Amino acid sequence: MRSNVDYLWIILAVIVVILLFTWRPIVGMFTNVSDSVTDKEGYEAGREAFYNADLWGGPGSNRSCAMCHAPDFTEDPANPVEMDDYKPGEPVVLTEIRKKYGGGVMDTGDELFERIMMCVSSPSKMGLGRVSRSAPFMDDLMTYVMRQ
Repeated sequence: MRSNVDYLWIILAVIVVILLFTWRPIVGMFTNVSDSVTDKEGYEAGREAFYNADLWGGPGSNRSCAMCHAPDFTEDPANPVEMDDYKPGEPVVLTEIRKKYGGGVMDTGDELFERIMMCVSSPSKMGLGRVSRSAPFMDDLMTYVMRQ
């Protein structure tokens, strides 16, 4: 005669497997609610970093994340953007970034950071070299991008 304890490990294994596959969506539901309250300042500071050309290329560079990713970006005719991948009027709008790059409690943001660095450092894109993960604006920028 078998006891119920013999099957307990199977039940626990099934629960662990279910949690592995559903952890991000479950945590994402809760972080969406809390983010709207706690990250408002970070979101606004990140939006500023996203649009701020002086931050990315210095005064007069006219380069920012917004030039390729914001539909409302307007190029300064006196200082045109010269970049291989820049297509005026054809933004690559960021959508569902949280679904693509996590944003849950266990997420470190490294994958999103590396994706941002691809744009910032690629010679055919912004071509500015890498920015430190600890740069004062980076967490705010990632907060803003994650909400797109």
